Amino acid sequence: MRAQSHEVDLANWPVAILAGGLATRLRPATEHTPKALLRVAGEPFIIHQLRLLHSHGFRKAIICVGYLGDMIETEVGDGSSLGMQIVYSSEGSTLLGTGGALRRALPKLGEQFLVIYGDSYMPVDYSAIVKAFMLSRKPALMTVLENEGRWDASNVWFEGGEIHSYEKKRPGPEMRYIDYGIAVLSAAVFASFPDNVPFDLADVYSHLVSAGQMAAYEVKQRFYEIGSRQGLAELDSLMSYSEEHLRETAEIVSKLDAALCEKAVALLATVRARGGRLFILGVGGSAANASHAVNDFRKIAGIECYAPTDNVSELTARTNDEGWASIFAEWLKESRLNEKDAVLVLSVGGGSVEKNISPNLVAALQLAKERGSAVLGIVGRDGGYTARVADVAVVIPSVNSANVTPHSEAFQAVVWHLWVSHPALKIAETKWESTK
Repeated sequence: MRAQSHEVDLANWPVAILAGGLATRLRPATEHTPKALLRVAGEPFIIHQLRLLHSHGFRKAIICVGYLGDMIETEVGDGSSLGMQIVYSSEGSTLLGTGGALRRALPKLGEQFLVIYGDSYMPVDYSAIVKAFMLSRKPALMTVLENEGRWDASNVWFEGGEIHSYEKKRPGPEMRYIDYGIAVLSAAVFASFPDNVPFDLADVYSHLVSAGQMAAYEVKQRFYEIGSRQGLAELDSLMSYSEEHLRETAEIVSKLDAALCEKAVALLATVRARGGRLFILGVGGSAANASHAVNDFRKIAGIECYAPTDNVSELTARTNDEGWASIFAEWLKESRLNEKDAVLVLSVGGGSVEKNISPNLVAALQLAKERGSAVLGIVGRDGGYTARVADVAVVIPSVNSANVTPHSEAFQAVVWHLWVSHPALKIAETKWESTK
């Protein structure tokens, strides 16, 4: 009897991974290597799959192996290095197909479980899928994706929240959706299928759909696959970029100047003590960061703080009437910028008159220096004009010229969060720290 509670602890849900196929489309790469062990971003694909499952809370996996399955077991082991409990179900000398392999693994899977294909990578909300299965009160659930023939042949007629037909071999024109590759099944759905006889999981699905016993859950995130050369190359490229981006992030962290951050905090504490205000300037993505930073400096650090880009009416009126280059300087004049105040620039390039890059930042900083205001910056590249004139400028190290903008804008937030949470500045607890 299925539990009535809809709370889901995915640690108690086994996941069957179907990894026993011959992978003929990938020959010769799979002549001596099972598909699950093909390298993606420098590691066996199945390792990426298992990490994804672990990140969603799963702790138990049953890997259904067949062709070269001993190699998978040797590589992955019992899963302890990945925080998983992994056991294996082997098809033996005769390949049983996806359905037969799963039927054979039932004693290790229990009453209900998830099943995924061993060549698919699906970054979706697994908890929501299991909850939908439990609410459906049906013995099976298929995830579906609106496909329109984009990633493979559409094989599901899904409409009004229900699956009306499923046909893998002879899809019809009404089929705009595809079997996404994640299912939640009860062991009972295999009762009419014989043990140790090859059959396809699609046969089980077709039977369930025809009997009205297959629930559906629509996902929006596309899947990735390594079952084709094109799919393997695409996923390798995507994951390689992710690995590279995160490696660069770690490198930037290691190169940030902590001493400069301490100097900036001390300067901001002085501005606050003398009753000064902080004006934060940014353009583009940095303008959005400026709005966020204003909130933090006001609420957490108790510094009166403003961003001119938050006043879109004045900003656009000044652009119309006076020109883009002077918008910040004129706004600061009207705000009576003085020697008690500070200006903080968030920028990738830092401004350059010579190159006509963010001249509005340059004009604002020239005004700040004339009036004796403190100048701080969190900037990328070489820091531009901001780094040359600032009292303190934290320059985000450039480790890859192609990623200067995303890293610089991301690390603006890292640095100012360091500042506002520093004991020398922080005067108010943030919510999650105060409710421990």
